[in-house]
Amino acid sequence: MRLKGKCALITGGASGIGAATARKFVEHGAKAVIADVQQDKGCALATTLGRDAAFVRLDVTAESDWRAAIEFAQDRLGPLTTVINSAGISIPANIEQETLVGFRRTIAINLEGTFLGCKFGVEALKHTKGAAIVNVASTLGVEAGGIFPAYSASKGGVRLLTRAVAIHCAEQGYDLRVNAILPGAIHTEMVEGYVAAGIAAGSTREAVIQGFAVAHPMRRLGRPHEPADAIAFLASDDASFITGADLPVDGGLLA
Repeated sequence: MRLKGKCALITGGASGIGAATARKFVEHGAKAVIADVQQDKGCALATTLGRDAAFVRLDVTAESDWRAAIEFAQDRLGPLTTVINSAGISIPANIEQETLVGFRRTIAINLEGTFLGCKFGVEALKHTKGAAIVNVASTLGVEAGGIFPAYSASKGGVRLLTRAVAIHCAEQGYDLRVNAILPGAIHTEMVEGYVAAGIAAGSTREAVIQGFAVAHPMRRLGRPHEPADAIAFLASDDASFITGADLPVDGGLLA
């Protein structure tokens, strides 16, 4: 019960790493507000998790949605102690294929959405004891991929945004830590989208998955509960002297 007494707002909480994190928080004694645009999935997950979970619709690019979501979280399950910025998209396209519209959409959701999560999160949590913000960046924000210019740029931005916010909170004397995790390839709905694209291009499911797996020294994809475990640690009081950090969850990819 390492998270007993915590209450987290989790963006992208209806699927993937966000959903695994919501399950982990409730499992460890916390309350979880699942914030997402996927209303059906989010409501279903909240129902499954019971009275310690609730769903709120949140478009992470909209300031008005953020204000409403924070207010909902405080009123419904609060007091809020934690914000997890997990919402994100990844649409592969190299620099010759990518469009300005596509690039801006990725930046808006992945980077601007995390900026707003940090901005509204700091405002909500700066007077809270033992508060934490955890952002989901990526190994592709450290080592770029040729078919991921937009995604790599957005996640590299998340890493430095995390550090800047962490330094500010420490300088202000807030009991609010701000950290990021760097997942490698995690077998979520996002990876399944790549699998479908690979099959459509003539590959096989096994070959696409193996292509992801061999990039990691551990020779496999990550499982959603593994980055969720890292998020739970960074949100817990066990990480009370950790702020501004990047925690790889990548099977050794960045080693």
